[in-house]
Amino acid sequence: MEVTPAGLTLPSVRRLPWFFVAILVTTALAVPAQAFEEFTPTEALGTGEASRAWATGDEGPLLNPSGMSLTKAYTITGSYGYASRLSDQFAHVSVVDSTSPFNLSGGLYYTYHSTSPSGLPSGSGHEAGLALSYPFGPYVAIGGTVKYFRLEGGDAFDGHDGGVTFDVGATIRPISTVSIGVVGANLRSLSTSEATQAVGYGAALVPRAGALVVLDGLTRLTPDNQTGRKGTSVMGGGAYTFLEKLAVRLGGGYDASTGNGYVTFGASGVSEVGAIDAGLRQDLTRSALPGGGEQTRETVVGVSLRLFVPASESEETTLDLHGPQAPVTNP
Repeated sequence: MEVTPAGLTLPSVRRLPWFFVAILVTTALAVPAQAFEEFTPTEALGTGEASRAWATGDEGPLLNPSGMSLTKAYTITGSYGYASRLSDQFAHVSVVDSTSPFNLSGGLYYTYHSTSPSGLPSGSGHEAGLALSYPFGPYVAIGGTVKYFRLEGGDAFDGHDGGVTFDVGATIRPISTVSIGVVGANLRSLSTSEATQAVGYGAALVPRAGALVVLDGLTRLTPDNQTGRKGTSVMGGGAYTFLEKLAVRLGGGYDASTGNGYVTFGASGVSEVGAIDAGLRQDLTRSALPGGGEQTRETVVGVSLRLFVPASESEETTLDLHGPQAPVTNP
């Protein structure tokens, strides 16, 4: 079970499974790079797709790598996602470790994407990434993610078939109950909204163990491949864990890529060895299309399985930054 320090406790990287490293290296050698715009980690999906100021576990490499330093945990995650707008399907796996005594957190991930939109070419793509995070003093952590993508068919919009890009993020914990995050996503342009260049920012409130409130903004610099829209998305939500066994989430927001407003729901069953997560986004409002009519309402579904790997006693160090550590189930 994940442990949240009362302050910005920055753990360390334990040894990641070398078979997983080999898979990622093999994938990278065969693939170029991208960041799939429709894929959101399942837990963040339930809180309105917001979590850039509290990007723990699997959310770190995908939303803000510096967030891996917020908790002391070794988590293996497998996820499936579906988005109705372009009939997108995603298979995703990650390993995130922040338990070493050297305060360096690390994550590896791989995502496979396929799409079969009505009236448009089908496509597929791969994304593999390595993320690292390190704390500089008791209040600030800095992190980065290097990604390598390959896009084929309909995913290779206007012939842009991927490449290498990267994210850089920071998390600031001025007090134990507040976290602020900022991240630059896909800072090397791949000229496709599958790897949208964007600036993300957010704030998180952790009023007590098991409770979380998040609010994010995401300013898109790359127009959406299908709608041609860009701008600022706004999203937010909350989560609460009951008796350290059942987590529930609720959120909503505005999606600048479609102009639609949406609501989200999520839940997790949690034990000492792992968790099962589910999330749902449903668009409620629709924006007008330039040629008349309205955008299609989108439905996004995500499910994931998390495994919590116990740290050895020699690696369970406590970095007391603002006060004593408080065990808490990550909502």
